[in-house]
This record gives sequence, C-alpha cells and structure tokens, in this order.
Amino acid sequence: MPDRIKDVTLANRFTKTAHCKPDHRIDPSQNGLPSNLTVCIIGASRGIGASIAYAYAQAGVGTLLLAARASSSSELADVSQRTKAINPSLLTASFACDITSSPSVSSLALSIKRDFGKLDILILNSGYSGPVVLKVSDGDPQDFQDVFDVNVQGTYLVAHHFIPFLKESDGLKMFIAVGSLAACITSGHIANTAYCISKFAQTRLVEFIAEQYGEEGVLAIAVHPGAVLTEMADLTTPESFRPYLKDDPGLCGAFCVWLCREKRMWMNGRLLSATWDVDELLAQQGDIEGKDLLKWGFRV
Repeated sequence: MPDRIKDVTLANRFTKTAHCKPDHRIDPSQNGLPSNLTVCIIGASRGIGASIAYAYAQAGVGTLLLAARASSSSELADVSQRTKAINPSLLTASFACDITSSPSVSSLALSIKRDFGKLDILILNSGYSGPVVLKVSDGDPQDFQDVFDVNVQGTYLVAHHFIPFLKESDGLKMFIAVGSLAACITSGHIANTAYCISKFAQTRLVEFIAEQYGEEGVLAIAVHPGAVLTEMADLTTPESFRPYLKDDPGLCGAFCVWLCREKRMWMNGRLLSATWDVDELLAQQGDIEGKDLLKWGFRV
C-alpha cells in the first residue's frame, strides 16, 4: 500500500499549536454566556462530563440540567452541588437517564420540556470503550454490541428525542457530542475495534444531524476532548499509551463553552478537537468551508 499520513496524525496536527489545558481565550470564567441559556449535559457524573458542567457554571448560564445513569446518582448530586458553589444563582436539576433505553431518553426530554420549557444546548458526553480488542476474531461479541449500544444507538436516541425540542429554541439550538479522534484510527496499539468504529459511526451520525436539520438552525458538532486519564481510560488503556494521557479534563468543557459563545454554522457536522488552537482554527475557516474539511470522505 502507498505510504500516506494517517488520518489521526492529520487530525492531531490540524492546528500547529496544540493545548493540553484551557488557555485564556477559552477560559470559561473569561468567556461568559447569557444567563438565559438552558443547558443539558448527559453523562455529567464524573470526569470530562463533570468538568463540562463546571465550565458552564463558570460561564454564567442560568439553567444547568445534569443527567447520568441511576447508579451514578450520588456522584451526580456532588457535581450539582459543586456547580451551585461555583455559581450560586444557577438553577440546576439532576435526572437519571440510560441513553441505551428509548423510554428513558424520551422521559428525560419530556421532563425537561415540561419543567423548564426550553433547551438551547444539549451536550452528550456519555460513552463506553469496552475492553481493548485489536482483532475482530478476538474478544466477546457482546462487548462489541455493548459499545455500539452506548456510543451509536445512544447518540441516535438522544438526537431522536431531543432534536425536536432543540428546534423550538429561539437561540443556539446546539447539539454537541463528545466524540473522539479514535474515529480516525484503524491500526496500532490503541485501535480498539469496537470503540474506534463506534466513534466513527457517532461522528458520521453528527454529520447526518447537521445535514438534516441545519436549515432549521440546528448546529451539530462532535468534539474530541483530548487524551484524558478518565476513570474509564484508567481501566482500559494499555500501558504503551498511558504516557499520552496528559490532557486536562477541563479542556473539553472550556472548548464547548467557547463554541457556544458564537453560533458558527460553518462548523456544522464537523469533528473538532478541544486541543486545537482556536485562533488557528478560525483562521482556517475559508479552507474548512471551501474544501468541506473535518468530515468523513471517500478518496478517489
């Protein structure tokens, strides 16, 4: 096969400058958001999801709705309490939600619509990596199914039940899925078959959402959070990759807040990385739009 630069390498180098923690340009305490915004974060009980909640609290949103599995209710309560400590004027509520269950996701959307009336920003952070399996002939097929149930079916169910609600917003109408540049990987020591393929499918689904609802004002973006030593990563990451898990868990939340500072429809359907330098990203708008970059393509 001809030599070419791997997709994940191209993605990592999309901006010359990479960040492992928020700088002043995306610091949520310096990038305030309107207090009338209502934000829902699904998968907010720990790690990256909790840090996303803290970022929006710092940014000054008025209503922050947090959801996670019922088994994480105590951790979710702690996150909710901390967001209130960050922003005492914040209205917050917590919900149990299993994104692999259509009735559960539907119930969450209906409860938010009934009790809060509107939703401006939906952030889906829930994800599952499963055990690292490098060959399709290895591992347990049920593990593969479990990963897809969360990362692909879960994303579909959240979009299915929340997009109609988001469309009713008179504001941002943003759908942000915490994806991964693992979607670009097909080989190597972290080419976890189920996870990489599921993240590829998830980000492709974000493209579909953008294509289907962009004209109605919905802005759908997938965001790679960086290489973060989360609880899940600690359980599954091979030793060979652990030295790379150096990114701040707060980087993704700060980047998401920055994304919500201005509605840039030219980003619709694209996979972005929270590690990228935002000034360099904005400077490439012409190329991104003109060449339709940061989406999946078929080379001919």
